Amino acid sequence: MNTSVLVAALAGFAALQAQAQQPETPQPDFPQLLTRIAAYSPDPCLEDLDAPVNLEANILSQAAELVTQRLNTESESSNPQTLATTALKTLELQSSVTNLAWPEEARFRFEVLEVPPILVVKLGIRTQETVFVLFRQPPSRGKRSAWEYSSIYSQMDHAFRTLADVVPLHRGPSGRARFLVTVNTFGCAGSFSIAYHAREFAPKRARNLLEIIDAGGARGLDDKVPGFEQIGEPRTEGAIVELPYCWFSPIDTWDNPSLCAVDRYDLSRDDVQFVSRTYNRPDLVPVAKAIEYAEARDDRALMGYCASPGLAQQLVRDLPLHIFADEVRVTELASGRELVELGLETTYRFTVERRNGVWLLVSFSSE
Repeated sequence: MNTSVLVAALAGFAALQAQAQQPETPQPDFPQLLTRIAAYSPDPCLEDLDAPVNLEANILSQAAELVTQRLNTESESSNPQTLATTALKTLELQSSVTNLAWPEEARFRFEVLEVPPILVVKLGIRTQETVFVLFRQPPSRGKRSAWEYSSIYSQMDHAFRTLADVVPLHRGPSGRARFLVTVNTFGCAGSFSIAYHAREFAPKRARNLLEIIDAGGARGLDDKVPGFEQIGEPRTEGAIVELPYCWFSPIDTWDNPSLCAVDRYDLSRDDVQFVSRTYNRPDLVPVAKAIEYAEARDDRALMGYCASPGLAQQLVRDLPLHIFADEVRVTELASGRELVELGLETTYRFTVERRNGVWLLVSFSSE
């Protein structure tokens, strides 16, 4: 080998070895992270330059880690809710000093919900909130049982505001811990999304936290739009759970979802069962679904909303890729029969009819 090449190779190897031996840069601790975020506005909508996308997530994750460490250093006979609350109050106090210039509601905050044998902890900083579950693993190989934590949902796509609420849910016959996390995600203006995450603690399963309900959609700017009022209120007490939401569909005419529903679930059994879905405008659901599935060229899915296979095939063939409703006009033709018209440049006419309590499309035309 050429001597110069050998020398260069040895020098490169020595540099890599020296780099590998260098100590890693220590990660900032909780007080340092609070100091970093204090340089930013308490509300990302009030500033042009937002905080780094992972800064809030790091603060909340580190808080969960610190609480877990506290639980694992105390006696197993100690009250875990008291220990977690005490540890989090210390972090809250640090934020009240470091982030004094912020409103109190924007500083580090927490809620601890005991759902034996687990703790469900909501943590927040600025306009971001997330939820962790703390649970105790059984002892193994002579070691004491150890607490661990798990995140309930991934950090939202750094929405400007992500707010959460946590409530316990009815336990089934096996008595396993259940709870519901409701997540509202906002921008700086306009409508917002809503998501329901229900989990069940099942320590004997491969995954400690089982998904038992995952639902949601959106909420609009106005819950009393004439003809499209939102329906239902969240109901989480008892064996029957009711979860209301809306969603954006092809029949929307502005930044407000027209269609809304209430989903019901039965928690009386160990296996959670879906019960029913009630719509605010069941007569318009087949129209919205017809446009959605026709744009996707999915005639088999569309047949569930049409009175005949031929009509489903016609819709798939004739409807364009994108329809803007502009205005939805509904004319009652007879009891249980309506003409629905919408469209901007082209008028699309759908006739819907209620048959055996279910609304179906029975005809379509356009001009």
